[in-house]
Amino acid sequence: MSTEAERYPSYRWIVLGLAWLVLTLLVWSWFLIPSLAFRLFPEFGLTHAQFTLILTAPFLIGIFTPLWGGALGDRFGIRLIVAVAALLASISGIARTFTPSFMGMFVLMSLFGIGYGVIMPNLPKLVGIWFPPRQAGLASGIYFSGLNIGAALGLLTGPLFGGWKPAFLTIGILMLAAAFLWALFARDVPQGVHIQMPPLVTGIKRGIKSKNVWLIALAQFLYLGAFVGFSGNFPSALENVHHVSPKTAGAIASLLTWGLVIGNFFLPMFSDRIGIRKPFVHFGAAVSALCLFFAWYFSPGGATGILIFIGGVIFGSIQPVLFAILVELPEIGPECMGGASGIVATLLNAGGFFVPLVVTSPLVAAGTLGAYTTGFLVTAMILGGIIILTLFLMETGAKATTGKK
Repeated sequence: MSTEAERYPSYRWIVLGLAWLVLTLLVWSWFLIPSLAFRLFPEFGLTHAQFTLILTAPFLIGIFTPLWGGALGDRFGIRLIVAVAALLASISGIARTFTPSFMGMFVLMSLFGIGYGVIMPNLPKLVGIWFPPRQAGLASGIYFSGLNIGAALGLLTGPLFGGWKPAFLTIGILMLAAAFLWALFARDVPQGVHIQMPPLVTGIKRGIKSKNVWLIALAQFLYLGAFVGFSGNFPSALENVHHVSPKTAGAIASLLTWGLVIGNFFLPMFSDRIGIRKPFVHFGAAVSALCLFFAWYFSPGGATGILIFIGGVIFGSIQPVLFAILVELPEIGPECMGGASGIVATLLNAGGFFVPLVVTSPLVAAGTLGAYTTGFLVTAMILGGIIILTLFLMETGAKATTGKK
């Protein structure tokens, strides 16, 4: 097409906004669970390991679903595939209201995870199709802000519903409405634009051969493992060690995700403007690790909220910038982005499941000051590993690519 305005029409913001709405409500429904822990533990007679399994079940299922979810998006388009996945997540989210047991809740959160696992690898594809490279960081940051706004709302609002059943039911219904809005108004590609729909495994094969895809995937493994390990245990740590009320603990923990929202918007936008990517990842990993650990170390004083919020702002640069790099990798391309994103999302979800379950949960299980301090120190070290991995990653920012020409 002859001009950027024709190739990337303004309707791209509608499509991105719908994706943001679906993702926000999905994660809001999910992250009601940590803030409702004080109700779920006695109601279901949960152990700490069982609670962690319920919280991380979508990540467990998300280890297996993104590869074929992204491949289906490559083959059949993002509109249909995301619509079906959002509908499944909505129905399973509502059905939690009626479950009588730990096993029922775990099964429903696993079904919920199928929807989540299929949606996520199709969002980088959306950015690659609908947005020019100069806005890849901003667009990635916008949809990632949905993840973090949803998590913040979940952590903050759970105790406000008066019970876990009305909380799950209310947000589940809103999520169902968002799924229908996406199905009605989303589009696969801009009008007049034709994107090749390759065979199912083409994008996966292309991603497997890329060193850069694997480095991004491993960095995302560490990122989400650290995030879930910290955010999933910080409210309980404040309650158990410092006897903070569940409502106050949830409000303090939500400062992390509200900070992430600001970081999602502004730091990737600065990365677009400056034309570099990797320094934002390195800076984000180093500074957020320090802030989050010392937020716990100084808790429950006034410094805790400040450090949590600042750490969240800096932390917010990491994930959208990594996905902007993925979108810009020359060896992938938008037609195969779903399959390659599926590889990244698979390891992302593996980190979200295995790091909290295998690393964080055993470290904090004793529920003492020393146990939580050790757990959060290890979380900070995990974030530091992102710096090492991305030292070997291609720089795809505009300044780097211009210099190669």
